This record gives sequence, structure tokens and C-alpha cells, in this order.
Amino acid sequence: MKKKTMMTMLMLALLGMTACTTEEPTPIIQEDPYSPVLPVGDFKMWPTPTIDDSNLTGEGYNYDYWKEHKDEAKTGDELHAMCNVPEDLLKNMSTPNLAWTCFNHPYNGDWFAFNSAYDGILSVMTRSNGYEELMKRKSGAEATIDLYTQLGYGQEGKTTVNESSMIAWTLVLCTAADYRAFDQTQIARLAEDVLYKDHLALVTSSSNLYLSHKSYCLLGAFMAYHYDDTLPEEQRVLLGNFIKNLSMTYYIDDDNLTRSYTIIKNSLERLAAGTAQV
Repeated sequence: MKKKTMMTMLMLALLGMTACTTEEPTPIIQEDPYSPVLPVGDFKMWPTPTIDDSNLTGEGYNYDYWKEHKDEAKTGDELHAMCNVPEDLLKNMSTPNLAWTCFNHPYNGDWFAFNSAYDGILSVMTRSNGYEELMKRKSGAEATIDLYTQLGYGQEGKTTVNESSMIAWTLVLCTAADYRAFDQTQIARLAEDVLYKDHLALVTSSSNLYLSHKSYCLLGAFMAYHYDDTLPEEQRVLLGNFIKNLSMTYYIDDDNLTRSYTIIKNSLERLAAGTAQV
């Protein structure tokens, strides 16, 4: 009887181990006890997309209501609510136009007011019906990358945007990478663009782009952590700490930044080439 009990316990333990290995990876920021709890209810960051958007062609939104009524708001929540897209417009909007609408959200720049840049962009996204819709659409992740690759700082063929807007959209992509919303083809494409953008940020003489460089490092770290299967465990642990430190303070000393950036750059090159899987 005792032997059968031990065998049963062993089988249960093995089943428990198997269950753990088949679960979807937990977003790294949400493993951090100091990270805020996301809003309760049915709101989910980057859930499995269910909305077929293949035939949607509607125009985007320019936040007219917010522009006309923002002086009437008494709280921050009221201001954010004024930025919600009218439902009839939202449900018919094309996904590229929806991504552009989210990019132009009036409070995307609030990330700068938080101790954690990542928490700052979560605060915006989780209070916006535009972002919620984008994350549920089947081409939402692709449209997010499409827009990102079109953005630049004056390069030919790119849409010129300011530094704060570029960083905010980079942080949006960080959330998608953290919640593993991308497939390997999308990651390869994104890795190539992040390497390109970061190269420009590093070679420019503008000190303003140094923050952009850190945002590219953060995005690259999320991508390496979640998608590079060839990353040694020691480097993966280092990147996990790097992500939490940089996300929480948006500052990290130059020695650690340089050491982590070497790992991130090498990983992005593997991801771009499609050689980051075992």
C-alpha cells in the first residue's frame, strides 16, 4: 500500500512538472512583485486575437471630442475616457488606421511621468478602447510592426516623428514582445528594424536620441528574452534583470548597459537572420 502511494505521488509530481512546461510563458514584468497589477475584469494584454479585420476599411480617429472638451475634465480618468474612440467608428476602422490612431493617442507620452516607463505605457493602453481593439484583431500585431517600420527621424521614405512618440510606440512593442504576441517571421522583421533604428541613434550627434537608444535596448532585451532559444541561461537571467532595472528607472549605468547591449545586439542579429531557434 505504501509503495502504491509513493508511485501515485511520483506520477502526480511528474504530471505537475509536465503542466508547468506546457504553460505559456509569463510576461517578465508581471513576474516582478513591484509591478502594478493590471486592471481586473475581462481586459487582457495581447490576448489570442479573435476579431477578423480582413474586410475593415474605415477611417481613423483624430480625437476631436477630447480636443473640444478636455478643459471640462476634472480628473485624469475623465481625460483618458474622452480619448476613447466612438464605437461605431472603432468597429469599422481599418487596422492600419487603428494602429495610427493609437500611435496618436494624446497621452502616450505619459510614460515619462512614471518611475517605470513600461508601467507608464501600460497605464495608457489599459485605459484605451483603441488599444484594446488593436490587441484583439488578427492583424493587430502585424499592423503595429508595419507602423513602426515606417517611422523615422527624417530618413528618406520614413514618416518623421518626435523622440517621445517614437519611444512610446517602442514601449507598445515591448508589451507585445513581453506577451509573445509576435510570430517568428514578425520577430525577424522587427529585429532587423530595431538594429537599423538603433544604429542611427548611436551614430547621430543628438544627445536627445540617447533615450531612444535605451528604448531600443529595452525592446531588444524583451525580444531576446522571449524569442531567442539559443540564448544561454546565464545571459537570459542577466537580461531579465536588465529589463526590470531599465523598465523601472529608465536609467542604468553605462557599464551594465554596454555589457547587456552586446548580448542584445548579437541576439537581434540571430533573430533577424532566423538562426535564434534550437
